[in-house]
Amino acid sequence: MKRRSTAGRLHYGIAWLLIFGFFCLAACTGDSPAAAGEEGTVSTAASSSARDGEAETETKLHLPEASGTVVYEAEGVTIDASNVAQGYVMVKCESTQKRLKVKISTSAQAYYYDLPSDAGYCVYPLQMGNGRYSMRVMEQAEGDLYAVRYGVDIDVTLAEGTVPFVYPNQYVWFGALSDVVATADALAQDATDAAAVSDACYRFVLDHLTYDAQKAATVEAGYLSDADETLDSGTGICFDYSVLLAAMLRSQGIPARVVIGTVLPEQYYHAWNSVYIDGEWVWLDATLDGTAHREKDYVAERIY
Repeated sequence: MKRRSTAGRLHYGIAWLLIFGFFCLAACTGDSPAAAGEEGTVSTAASSSARDGEAETETKLHLPEASGTVVYEAEGVTIDASNVAQGYVMVKCESTQKRLKVKISTSAQAYYYDLPSDAGYCVYPLQMGNGRYSMRVMEQAEGDLYAVRYGVDIDVTLAEGTVPFVYPNQYVWFGALSDVVATADALAQDATDAAAVSDACYRFVLDHLTYDAQKAATVEAGYLSDADETLDSGTGICFDYSVLLAAMLRSQGIPARVVIGTVLPEQYYHAWNSVYIDGEWVWLDATLDGTAHREKDYVAERIY
């Protein structure tokens, strides 16, 4: 894809770089028994959508659902693992005054997320491919110390390797009625294939957003981007750029990843995208727009 110069977006606040590295470690939204010592029950319940009141959509729009066919419950925690083949799980917890986290890990890597209590289901991706996943809901004991409240281990076989990146999750959220979906629909109207849709959405983000250096310098740990708010404000930091682009492309059925890692040689934390086009992942960075770095300078650490 062609990229135009936007050198003015190269400014980064040092405070943001340090904070961003921290918040990447924590953010909100199966057929095996519970792990030893973590008793629970598996039940079947009525199907419910992840967001009530949203309209029926075309096939290209994939929305998560708590189907209720495989559900693990104990200690006030509910884990709906009905759709692990589609690359996600849904977790909720009863109301508590203590802070909660979800740890999702394989033998290769671990991801930590925040879990709001009594807020309905949160959607978490299974982005580490096929294999056995350990899922633990952890409750704050004291300070930065957490104790396992409930957990299960599940075996995951994805329907496709790219499927976790077409559904919304807590890092890249949208619904059928989201403005980002309507905007992407309009941009995709005259596009002839996925590459053309991707290019149209990329250029829209590039032209529509202005980098917010003040926000970069003051953003707090745990910040999660809202794609609709970014679309409405027309400003954002690198995380906002990448989440908006990913949400737009996923709404069109195009697998898109938000990648967080380090840019060399400066060694600063950054967020960018990769998009699955014609059988391969294509690197994109709408924030820098290819003006100062190339793909070889990017070292991925986490993918959402």
